[in-house]
Amino acid sequence: MRNKVAPILNLVENSDKLKPLTNRRPVAALPFGCRYRLIDFPFSSLTGIEVPSAALFISGSGHSLYDHIRSGSTWGLESRVGGGVFTHSHINLKAELEGTELYTGNYYDDHYHFVSRSNAEYVLLMGSNMLSNVQLDSLMRFHLKKESDVTVVYKKIKRGEVRKDSIHTSLSMSESDSERIVGFNSIADLTDTENALLLNMEIMILDKETFLKLLYKARKQQKDVTVKNLIQFSLDDDKTIFGYEYTGYLKVIEDISSYFQANMDMLNEDNFNALFYRANPVLTKPKNSAPTYYGEQSEINNAQFANDCEVYGKVQNAVIFRKVSIAEGAQVENSIIMQDSCIEEDVYLNHVILDKHVYVKKGARLEGTIENPIVVAKDSIIYAEGDIEKGE
Repeated sequence: MRNKVAPILNLVENSDKLKPLTNRRPVAALPFGCRYRLIDFPFSSLTGIEVPSAALFISGSGHSLYDHIRSGSTWGLESRVGGGVFTHSHINLKAELEGTELYTGNYYDDHYHFVSRSNAEYVLLMGSNMLSNVQLDSLMRFHLKKESDVTVVYKKIKRGEVRKDSIHTSLSMSESDSERIVGFNSIADLTDTENALLLNMEIMILDKETFLKLLYKARKQQKDVTVKNLIQFSLDDDKTIFGYEYTGYLKVIEDISSYFQANMDMLNEDNFNALFYRANPVLTKPKNSAPTYYGEQSEINNAQFANDCEVYGKVQNAVIFRKVSIAEGAQVENSIIMQDSCIEEDVYLNHVILDKHVYVKKGARLEGTIENPIVVAKDSIIYAEGDIEKGE
């Protein structure tokens, strides 16, 4: 399968409802599960088909993402023969400047050059906000078996599993062929929370020639190169579109609540195994350091820790990232504590998300809810009186 697929990762994903966690990082760079980032999951899926290169399109600054990806060697993307990670950032800014003398790039040309110059026979489109572990080799076999023009990945879910105003779509299948896609609907227009729907997971595979034709239509109509738009163009052209059903773990990361719940889901062994061990192993940038130290007075119940932490307090139902210190007498429950945070004595945190480098002073108390966890921005200081000196 190597060299046959040109992957395009569309990371121009709406991040407004994930602020302040996305103030200075794209959705794809969000930390997850103690030591991963969301980008690790689509990248790890790519290792299953041994692609040598990938193109990334990012709405804003990609600094945090590039720092994590580096050469792409973790995922086998550092080959000297046609390999590499081709990054295109500030897509939103370029769109605003298009047509002015300040505009220096072209959104559609970047897609065209990556695909046309590759030796690939097929193009794969993916995003990062559909937390899943898709076996792309199985998707490819399905696509070839069906002799499909276009194949789209979907999952059966209940309407209540995504936001009422979700921007995603539900696929419609033919009455005569339950695997053939004949249309789609906006999920926001569906109201019954118990109804099942076929969630478009924004993963598509199609042959190179078909993609370039659809890219031309997108350019002509000034539409984003998204799976939803390419499905519509394909329907307009009477292309054969099949749906490939994904049955593994899935969480749509579209707001703070869903991001919080996805991390908490990893404390359930069945969910953890379904995401990390069902298909391809999930790879991430290695960071070797000392193991976590648990003091004699520490109490741990149903929690995950990364390495290099020091724990002397009580931790329950929590996800703790690298280099976090939790002092004696502190209590952390139902929370996500990111890298390099420091929690002093007699602190109480419940349903809280601390971004990186947060310092919690002695005696501070924060308590949110499962629907509305309290989010503290990176580099902030939390004082005993409840005041928060904000970082970013």
